[in-house]
Amino acid sequence: MSKDRPPGSSDAHHSGAPQTCARVSDLLDAFLARGHQPAPGQSASSGPPDRISLAEVMDALGDRAFGTLLLILSIPNVLPVPGLSTATGVPMILIGAQMALGRPQPWLPRRMLAVGFDRGAFLGVIRRAKPWADRLERHLRPRLPALAGPAAERMLGVAVMLLAGILALPIVFGNQPPALAIALIALGLMESDGAFVVAGLIAGVLSIAIIAAVLLGLGQAAVAVAQQLIG
Repeated sequence: MSKDRPPGSSDAHHSGAPQTCARVSDLLDAFLARGHQPAPGQSASSGPPDRISLAEVMDALGDRAFGTLLLILSIPNVLPVPGLSTATGVPMILIGAQMALGRPQPWLPRRMLAVGFDRGAFLGVIRRAKPWADRLERHLRPRLPALAGPAAERMLGVAVMLLAGILALPIVFGNQPPALAIALIALGLMESDGAFVVAGLIAGVLSIAIIAAVLLGLGQAAVAVAQQLIG
């Protein structure tokens, strides 16, 4: 394990493998370095070279825990890439369910691992997120451990399932709020920072309120239009 990695990190807790990325920015750098080109001997299930599959994403991340994978999948929705909300949201629902059930490591079925994204667009948005990660990690530190530990992870799994379910819906401008909430929770888990977990939960509540207001407004508009057409 890297000596620079904060003790008690959720990724370190769940994996006995050596950790090579000490901080969030290091993780993104390593992911970009590995994801820029398809891995040698890439299997057919990994998709063509201009596509990056979920299997390749997980392989690039190595033996890491839930927070890392949630962060990588949420970033394209925080800095939105059109068409990725369902493709990333559905796997995050499954990841949240596994967290709630207390699984030690994320697992995705083979058919889901074969899902691919445009490599340039996906890595481009991760690259755009890097400066923000550099700023955020200055504020990340181990604190409020009970809110970012294994016991809390089960409750957070339920929250991730709900937020990812909303993210996966085809709602205009409805992807960013829940994705931001998941990203904050993921950062808190990665660095054992309960304050970021709390911020993510608050953002999650606000995102649910925002989406509910949008859906209510759309429903009222639809009813008004229907009444005018009928009347």
